[in-house]
Formats: sequence, C-alpha cells, structure tokens
Amino acid sequence: MFGEIGSVKSEADETSLQILSLFRDSISEICLNEPESMSDYFKPEYSHYIIVHTPLNIQFPENREEWNMRFCRDVGVSIVERIVTETDRIYVRGLMAINGSKVYAILPFMKIDAEKAKRATFPEDHMVRVRSKVLPSVLPDIKGETILDIGSGFGSLTIELARNNPDSKVYGIDLHDSLTGQSQMNADVLGVSNVIFKTGSAYALPFEAGSMDVATCFLMLHHLEDIKFALFEIKRVLKNGGLLIAVEPLAEHHHHGPQLSEAGWQELFENVGFAVEVESQEGAAIMKAVKRD
Repeated sequence: MFGEIGSVKSEADETSLQILSLFRDSISEICLNEPESMSDYFKPEYSHYIIVHTPLNIQFPENREEWNMRFCRDVGVSIVERIVTETDRIYVRGLMAINGSKVYAILPFMKIDAEKAKRATFPEDHMVRVRSKVLPSVLPDIKGETILDIGSGFGSLTIELARNNPDSKVYGIDLHDSLTGQSQMNADVLGVSNVIFKTGSAYALPFEAGSMDVATCFLMLHHLEDIKFALFEIKRVLKNGGLLIAVEPLAEHHHHGPQLSEAGWQELFENVGFAVEVESQEGAAIMKAVKRD
C-alpha cells in the first residue's frame, strides 16, 4: 500500500461530490508533506497526472457503477490536469476527493489517455450533451453591467460569464456553502476577480430590487418545487427591461421535474409577466425573457 505523501485542500464535501460530473471542472490544491519535493512529482512536460487518494464514503446508484469503482473502493483514483504550479503548492482540476483527503501517490499521465479515461468514467447523457452543446452557444450573447447566475453549482459557467464580461460585476448563487465556497476557490485560483459567489435560495435572492441587468438559470428551474415563485423573485431583482435567460430540458427528453413543452415554458414565463421568446435546441428549451415595465 502507498504511504501518505500529502493532503487535499478544497471546499468539497460528500454532499457536493454527489455530482461528480460537474465537480470534475473544479480545482483542488495538493499540499505535500515535503513541499520541497514538488519537482519530484510534477514535471513541466506533463499536463495530466494520476492521483491516488482517500476514497469517497458514499455509494452512487447502479447506473454510476464506474464512479463507485473509481472513487469509492479501497482508494480513490483521479485523473487530473495541472493548473498552476508554484514554489510550494500545486493546483489541479478534476481531483474527486473531499477537503482533507490523504494523497498516496502522484503519477504522470498523458493527456490523450486522460481524455479517454474521463469519457469512460463520465459517459455522456442528455444533460451533459445539453451543457456541452447548448450552453456554449448561449453564453457569449449574455452581456450586462450586473449579471446574476442562479443555481451556479460549482461555478464553471458563472466564471465563463465573468471572463466574457471583464468590466461587469457577476454573481453566482447556490444553496450550499460547499458549492459556493468551491466556486470562489476556482475563480480565485484562475484569477477571475469580477465574480462573487453567495449562498442563498432562488426563492429569496440576497439582492436589492432592480439591481441586475441580466439573470441566468441553466438547467436549474426544473429542480424547484415552485418555479413560478422563483420566477417572480428573479423578476424582482431585475431592472425594468432586464433580461432572464434560462435553459431547461423539454418533456420528451427528460423525466425529472415538470414535464413542459416549449409552449408550456412560454406560458409559465408569461404568467409571471415576462415577455418571452422560446426556441429549442438539442432537446432543450432556451427562454429569453424580458421584464416588462
């Protein structure tokens, strides 16, 4: 068995790591017991590494058995990308371990093999396909001095919004401290300074009325028990003429939450008082809704 050579520093806990396919874009720090040995483990010619670490103490459903085998047995094994190497610390993306986990081994890996392994471990499903194909086409069109991303998760899309709008103030909000804390760590390590993450509810947004130019909800609304209530709250924080952009799965492509068609989503937004246009792409509805004066 490997001996302990270091530990993991992040904001991740067992709850947040239930969604491994989203966390894989997050950043962790590897703290070596002997910092001076950094160059022994991390070489400039390698961008990817295998990290052997403390396993997760959770059990994923049967359709995610690959996750159990990779991360929840005697040890966890993550394939990571080196993000930043400093004199006494290293940051990596894709380390599937909670804060404080032990690190037992660090082995160099080739990028071409890393991509194959990631695709095998995180097989593409409909929601992953929507994220990978629909959202990149939507994000570049989102502009405003103040932007709010509701249900920001681990913050990867919020950070992209901030990068696309370097002179704007961008906010991400989610229910759990571990999610917003990890998102802020990701932004700080990447040097994205115009984004702030807050913990809060879509039913009680911690912002003043009329304070946002744009709000976004990416694959989030269908998880809510009262979507209409949340839409009224989003409308409250938008300026007059402000824009809400939401992406949600259509009924025939998704079986969790409300089973709404394009017309159903349009009616829901109109009932709240938005002027809305709806289009479909890759089995998802894209709503562009303007707050009426």
